[in-house]
Amino acid sequence: MGSLWSILLGCGLLVAVAGVVGSWLDRTQGSREHDSPAAPFSIEQAHTVMQSHCGCRADDCSRKAAAFRALVEAGRIVPDARADRYSL
Repeated sequence: MGSLWSILLGCGLLVAVAGVVGSWLDRTQGSREHDSPAAPFSIEQAHTVMQSHCGCRADDCSRKAAAFRALVEAGRIVPDARADRYSL
């Protein structure tokens, strides 16, 4: 029974390492889709980006941050007044 636990523990560690490596590769290789846009977003583009990057944090994703700023400037999003970092 001890070897079964060793195998299960080994598999669990392998899955955890694979998840971390996969996440790291996704961030480094797929980073272009998270880059800032060359030109400001239209309101419709900004809405689309916000939806497609819903899993991203605006702090980490320049594209989502640009979309957020575009929607704030258009008056479509009103950030919490207590959030100083969103002041334009």
